[in-house]
Amino acid sequence: MPFSEQSLATQLVGLLPAGSGAGRLLIAFSGGLDSCVLLHAMQRLRNHFPESEIVAIHVNHGLSHNADVWQAFCENTCAQLGISLHVERVQIERGSGASLENVAREKRYSVFSDYLQAGDSLLMAHHLDDQSETFLLRTLRGAGPRGLSAMPARRVLGKGVLIRPLLMFGREELEDWARKQQLEWIDDESNASTVFDRNYVRHEVLPRIAERWPGYRESWMRSAQLCTEADALLEELAAQDYTHVRSPDPTVISCTGMAGLSEVRQRNLLRYWLGIVGISEPGWNILTRMVSEVLAASVDAQPQLSWQTGRGAVVVRRHASMLYLQQEWPVLESRGDFSWNPPEVLQLVDNGSVHIEPCRHGLRIGDGQRFVLRYRRGGEECRLAGRRMRPLKKILHDSGMAPWLRERLPLVYVDDVLVCIPGVGVCEGWQAHADEPAWQVIWTPPGLQPVIE
Repeated sequence: MPFSEQSLATQLVGLLPAGSGAGRLLIAFSGGLDSCVLLHAMQRLRNHFPESEIVAIHVNHGLSHNADVWQAFCENTCAQLGISLHVERVQIERGSGASLENVAREKRYSVFSDYLQAGDSLLMAHHLDDQSETFLLRTLRGAGPRGLSAMPARRVLGKGVLIRPLLMFGREELEDWARKQQLEWIDDESNASTVFDRNYVRHEVLPRIAERWPGYRESWMRSAQLCTEADALLEELAAQDYTHVRSPDPTVISCTGMAGLSEVRQRNLLRYWLGIVGISEPGWNILTRMVSEVLAASVDAQPQLSWQTGRGAVVVRRHASMLYLQQEWPVLESRGDFSWNPPEVLQLVDNGSVHIEPCRHGLRIGDGQRFVLRYRRGGEECRLAGRRMRPLKKILHDSGMAPWLRERLPLVYVDDVLVCIPGVGVCEGWQAHADEPAWQVIWTPPGLQPVIE
């Protein structure tokens, strides 16, 4: 089936979610050939989707010296077609240790995810040749069933859905249509460089394969479909295993529930857990190290493993029988005192926030009291309500609080007197009486919020 506006409309009918008529149709628009074809064709299909607004979205990565020129091209093209364009710039940290291409991709998808509203569909211009390149590259990197499934035609993204309506069409078909329509597009200078793996595959490898096996793309797509089915079975198994390890906090799971599973099944479960929190699969090596270095460490050890993602550096830590997934926190540069006026929420520098909530037995807050938050300095002692005087270090250890939290815990003082340890208790003499309002001081550390994709 050659590419045309009608063939695109046919693909979209089968991919758009039922009942999505009023949602926006967003088009990921880079300005290259593929996205230009998709944008122009969708502009001509406006009458097919009368209830949906068509909006283009362009992400300026700033990685090329031509990035602003490409943005201007996209702005002019959309203006000529009468299509609204949303532009967003992102910052890419070079030399972070992660692949620049992968980090840029994750940043881009993060922008898309944040911009999507309920009922929206994001259309991306990946085509059959992109799919073949992805399949081969993932094979060379030793990908499992999920990776070899290549790119799905539809999946959930943020509050909406991502759709790839061009996967049935080859690049040559798209270019033929573009030339017949006399379209203009951007040629990214980096696409010609075979230094990059994808370009080498595109220019050097696949043409040779096509000479010998001209139907390779269709054969690979059948293999990808089989891998999709295998991955779906693994997903079902992981979902069942997850019920035995989950906790109220999606970023925390129980190690105890994983103890009886094989290493293969543990890796499958960890992969599933990371996906729930919105972290893309880190690869077999990281998952294997999580099993061998973090899960298998001795009970009194404090193992951790960190790696770089598009959402920044993340770290997996184990404490007691629980596994924690967090952003890698910056070192606390400011360790001075912080004035606090409850019930105001106090935002701490690089350390989350502090607020109060009513409770049955808690802190007494009187009029005119001046509260100060202070970090540990060493040698502090404390007498919790109804207890004897003890070193603060010992109190925190016995509380079961994770070591990395103890180091950053803000303590509540009034006139240089320690009155409350958030998450642990109130000091003697500062508890509310029966006829007084009682308050619980809650410290919320910097968090890694779940992102369902």
